[in-house]
Amino acid sequence: MKSVNFLVPRGLIIVDYSLQPIKFNRRRLKEKGYSVKIYYNTVKGLFECDILCINSKYFSKSWKTPEVVFSFINNARKYCNKIVWFDDSDSTGITHFELLPYIDLYLKKQLLKDRNLYTKKYYGDRIFTDFYHNNYGIVDEDPYHSKPIDLRLVHKVGLSWHIGLGNMYDSIMPFKTFRHYGYFLYKIPFRDPQIKKKLDIMARGSTNYARNTTKFHRQKLREQLNKMNHLSSALDGRVSIRCYKKEMGSAKLVVSPFGWGEIGVRDFDAFIYGAALVKPDMSHMETWPDVFIPGKTYQPISWGFDDLEKNIMALINDDKKRKEIAKNGQNVYKEIISDKGMEFFCDWFVLQIEK
Repeated sequence: MKSVNFLVPRGLIIVDYSLQPIKFNRRRLKEKGYSVKIYYNTVKGLFECDILCINSKYFSKSWKTPEVVFSFINNARKYCNKIVWFDDSDSTGITHFELLPYIDLYLKKQLLKDRNLYTKKYYGDRIFTDFYHNNYGIVDEDPYHSKPIDLRLVHKVGLSWHIGLGNMYDSIMPFKTFRHYGYFLYKIPFRDPQIKKKLDIMARGSTNYARNTTKFHRQKLREQLNKMNHLSSALDGRVSIRCYKKEMGSAKLVVSPFGWGEIGVRDFDAFIYGAALVKPDMSHMETWPDVFIPGKTYQPISWGFDDLEKNIMALINDDKKRKEIAKNGQNVYKEIISDKGMEFFCDWFVLQIEK
């Protein structure tokens, strides 16, 4: 039996998303020969394992003094056979590649398909914010943090799993409430995509981001959607959770922009509530499980949104196609959180940490 210890911070919902399939599948993983424990502090027993998995959020406040992280890893190396860094950052762009010489594996929720692209810096640390800077002249106060990769170490980089394996159904609840749900059992009351929908577009969400390049992406999308005032839509302002769920359930299309990263909770809300997902093109990236299949589980749009209205109207006017995308997205999501999907997760987890 191999022992696997996770070091994670307590009280962060994004970390709960990542931990959920681990918690849920502890028995399955044990049957496969892996005993998993979760630690929230550097206490006795943490280093008593074959594989130490470190969630990057645990050290989120330490990056101003990275020597603290390096020192911790070097100390752990004395006791653990393997050290795996789980990068829990939101986007393909935010990276901690300076750790690669110190660790055995670096696993991330989403990665650029072409790893060679990591040899360059991106304005705003994201490939899509770099696009808005270069094409629209949007400027950030502090545009660069991530270090380019040393291709000699790229073999250490691989995929973990995305937030969709977390508790997406209760994700819009206040976190205090969310914590009392305990282990999520993947029992979701999905909304039938075939039912009659009264609302054309649902696209509520904040445009108030600290980075101008990220803010611009959402503001430009909102401006384009506001121009389509001949359609019924729910776009601006904050609403209650009850209203949000009602709108989501009655929407034909859910438009989900990028935020700090490419993947967002709203993507999975669309699947759950039976809406067709419309989203900026994600062909630059890979994630696991692969639920974002262009033209099948979501309708991609360009990052400049010049084809937004054309694609939206095509789906509004083609009920069959719209429902097909909604149904495909929901079915793929159902599959990854099914009992069979959990078996696939365990196999994937073992495969990744044993590379």
